[in-house]
Amino acid sequence: MSFEAVLLLATALLAVVAVIAAVVAVRAVRRLDHSAVTTADRPTHTSAPLPENSVRVHTPLPVRIVEGRVMATPTEEQVIATALGRPAARLSIYTSGLAHALRPESRDRIVALMRREYRHRRRVRQRIARRAAREVPAQALHRDATWLGESGAVSEAPPRPWPRAVNE
Repeated sequence: MSFEAVLLLATALLAVVAVIAAVVAVRAVRRLDHSAVTTADRPTHTSAPLPENSVRVHTPLPVRIVEGRVMATPTEEQVIATALGRPAARLSIYTSGLAHALRPESRDRIVALMRREYRHRRRVRQRIARRAAREVPAQALHRDATWLGESGAVSEAPPRPWPRAVNE
C-alpha cells in the first residue's frame, strides 16, 4: 500500500469523524435550544427551580421595563454564543475546518511534518546504536560468538566489522 493511499485513507477517516462530531453537536444544540425554549415559556414570578440542563446566566443583565414587560438586553458574549451555537453555523464551521484540512497545502504540510518526525526518530535510534557500539569493546562482541553447528568452539577467523558491498 503506497503512502498516498494511506494518507487518503487517514483523511477519509478524519472526515468521517468530523461529520459524526458535527451530528452529535447539532443534536446537543437542538436539545439545548429546546430546553431554553421551555424555560423561557415559564412565568418569571414563580420560584420553581430551573431544570439542570437549562442555560444559566452568570452575568447581571441590564434590565428595563418596556410597556409593562421586563426586558433584559443580552451581552455581546451571549449574542455571539447564540449565533455560533446554531446548527447551521456549527455545521459551516466544521465544514470549513474539514475543507481546510483537505486542501493540498495542508496535506503537504502534514506530510512534511510526519517525514521530519520520522527522520528525527531514525537519527535518534542511530545515535543510540552508535553509542552502544562504542561502549562495548570489539573483543567482547566476538569472544563468545559461535557459529551455528559448532559445539562451543570459537571461530579463529577474524571478525568482519561490516558486511562488504554487493559489488565486491
